[in-house]
Amino acid sequence: MSWDNVILSVVGGSGVIVAAVMAWRWRRSPILASPTIEMSTPRGASLEAIRTVACLLAAAVIAGLLSVGLGGRLVMRVLAATSGARAQGQLTEAGETVGEITFSGSLGFILFVGVLLPLAASFAFLILRRALPGTAWVAGLIFGVLMLGTLGVADPLAPDNIDFVILSPLWLAVALVAATALLFGVTFTALVARLDATVPRFGDGSHASLLQRSAYGFLVFLLIPFLAVPAAVYIGTRAISHGRAGAYLSRPPIPRIGQAAVLLGAAVALGFVINAGAAVLGS
Repeated sequence: MSWDNVILSVVGGSGVIVAAVMAWRWRRSPILASPTIEMSTPRGASLEAIRTVACLLAAAVIAGLLSVGLGGRLVMRVLAATSGARAQGQLTEAGETVGEITFSGSLGFILFVGVLLPLAASFAFLILRRALPGTAWVAGLIFGVLMLGTLGVADPLAPDNIDFVILSPLWLAVALVAATALLFGVTFTALVARLDATVPRFGDGSHASLLQRSAYGFLVFLLIPFLAVPAAVYIGTRAISHGRAGAYLSRPPIPRIGQAAVLLGAAVALGFVINAGAAVLGS
């Protein structure tokens, strides 16, 4: 085995292990750990909304980088190794050469698939968060299934993906793609819960760890246009409502309706995943 394979395997495996440890350590954390805070001024509500977005972006980048970026590269390495000599040198759906490891290819995959896509998914979580189960690991599994049933079946699990003609065994490819999405889901929700419970609010003066304080640093990602728009809408809504929107959404029967809708969506998404997986295995 060449050194680039060894390095990729070690780095990718380490990323997956760190993600799994985070998911396990904070698996029982409530995803809405912070109590609903009624803000009497638009400024106060805006600052609290910015803190929420900061926690969300930080969790998305960290979980995405570890589980999807590094973990995804490890999956590609494993499948290249199990596919045998026939697959080596062939071009994948993304235009990469099987068995060939390049810095630019790895960096592009990690940045786009491991960072940008999880950032976009984080705003879907923001919309769904109050309707998801309250415990991080359960919410993460459902969120992972929803991602698989939408983004997953559109690309990595698409039956017409040329990669499934090249790679083998197909059951392993399907299983690893699904496992990567679920790992991201549980790691992401665990981090969101942890950061939401511990990141200091603006001006409270409390001591915070480097991880907690660095959450605000991820606000730089709002310079990306497709993230700035939903963030501005969310922060603006919180400011206009003075923080009362969350309290309104918590009134019965809205939470039960939301939970039923999310569970129904997860069931439909799971059906899409099973159908896509069966189509791939039957090809």
